Amino acid sequence: MMYRTRTDPAIIRYGLYLYYSSRSFRLAARCLSSIVKRSHVAIWKWVQRYSDYADRFRTDRRLVRAIFVDETLVQIDGQDYWLWIAYEPALNSCLMMHLSRERTLFVCYRFFRKLRDRYGRKPIFTDGAPWYVDACKWLRMRHRVYGTPLKNLMERFIQNIKDRTECFDDHFPCRKVDCNRRHVWNWLKLFLFYINAGADRIRFTTYLARDGG
Repeated sequence: MMYRTRTDPAIIRYGLYLYYSSRSFRLAARCLSSIVKRSHVAIWKWVQRYSDYADRFRTDRRLVRAIFVDETLVQIDGQDYWLWIAYEPALNSCLMMHLSRERTLFVCYRFFRKLRDRYGRKPIFTDGAPWYVDACKWLRMRHRVYGTPLKNLMERFIQNIKDRTECFDDHFPCRKVDCNRRHVWNWLKLFLFYINAGADRIRFTTYLARDGG
């Protein structure tokens, strides 16, 4: 009878760090092989398993002074999706994200309402697109259009995300029929948590260890 060997949680956390610091699951598996041999599929499963721990670490609302919002396009199984990002530049922290099929006022309104419920009526800075302006009016939130220096801050943060996803052309493969895209959402949650940790190995693995074992 064959028995599976349980991987030490500390090795799993390190494997996740290697993956998000590299460009592929296979490369992360090769890097990890000097410690323990695990397949690229095993590392993919670790991402899915640990992604929920990223939800437990939220930025203290008392520290949030302003919220920058922008959206970027990603593809899932050949279909366009919009990834909405809320960012606090002074803290260099992603506050919240949302994945949607459409870029509309109603999607924006729901996203802003969640931001308001979590962080209060902090001023919202955007590029001035009409869906942002109207959503803030509906929610009675202060809206500001950021100038070039502040816009560059937001664009650099968004580019961090695109640099990581562009290694597979912003395309998340999906083989399941009628998939709910949960695996994509899990990948994004843990990746943004990795960014919030400053891509620092000690911070990333320590934060996951608090609840991840």
